[in-house]
Amino acid sequence: MVNNELPRVGHMSRPLSFRHVETIYAVVLTGSVTGGAARLHVTQPAVSNLLREAEERLEFPLFERHAGRLVPTRRAELIFAEIERSFTGLDSINEFCTRLCRGERRKIIVASTPAFASAVLPQAVKTYREDIADLHFSIVSRGSDHVQALVASQKADIGFALEEPAIPGVSSELLVSARLMCLLPGGHPLTEKTVISAGDLVGEPMISLSRSERVDDIIEAAFSEVGGPPIAVAECPAAIAACAMVEAGIGFAILDPISAHIFRNSSIAFRKLMPELYLNLWAYWVPGRQSAFEQENFIRLVHDIAAEILEGALS
Repeated sequence: MVNNELPRVGHMSRPLSFRHVETIYAVVLTGSVTGGAARLHVTQPAVSNLLREAEERLEFPLFERHAGRLVPTRRAELIFAEIERSFTGLDSINEFCTRLCRGERRKIIVASTPAFASAVLPQAVKTYREDIADLHFSIVSRGSDHVQALVASQKADIGFALEEPAIPGVSSELLVSARLMCLLPGGHPLTEKTVISAGDLVGEPMISLSRSERVDDIIEAAFSEVGGPPIAVAECPAAIAACAMVEAGIGFAILDPISAHIFRNSSIAFRKLMPELYLNLWAYWVPGRQSAFEQENFIRLVHDIAAEILEGALS
């Protein structure tokens, strides 16, 4: 195998076969010909031959050898990512077929932001299965923008996320408007106050959220009259990680009670924030799609649980 990745322009001389694809996947996954052979239940020479053939057809190298391991080139990493997406679909099909063999009904795929999935969906799924129908649920955690996209492409039966620009063909319903709260480390001097103002937080270390869901834009607007938001000492793409940072005493965070719900019994102090800021949480689905579950009942369950969490946090 060649050790230098040379840029080439053109078309493949011959397409890869499925055996080439699964061999590349196995070797990237295990880091060696030996590991790939063991995973595929074939001989090491067979794996080496398939890799050589794949590189000849692709006309660029796939691996470099470092300290006894095969390290994928950048192009091989891109191929691996594409294979993984395809293999995930194949795994899902095989899982579905296994359930059919057992006489089980098809699974209900629910796309949701990670925090909402952790705080609301467990009780909603439990109640639905106990009171309505004993179905199989699959929870897919993604960012808000990806949640609606999964619903639009019918890779999810229903989705729950923050408000996003509408996608044609996708219906939506406002679940709740969640008032943001200030989360403070236990023992912080500001915990003596019942309401925290933006001015109180000037100079305090802040845990910021990822800008992918535009929560930071709302927070920045709240601090516009006091010279802008405090300096962020850490940025977390997930609300759960931000809560963990607050619990560790690194700084404060501004979150909605649903996102912070699983930390309700921790040392974190939850305080009302002024000015009042709200995040809207929505349900997304494709109308007219045949479904194996009672969608309206599930949405109602999710709404009631989310509303109960918000009521308890602000009482």
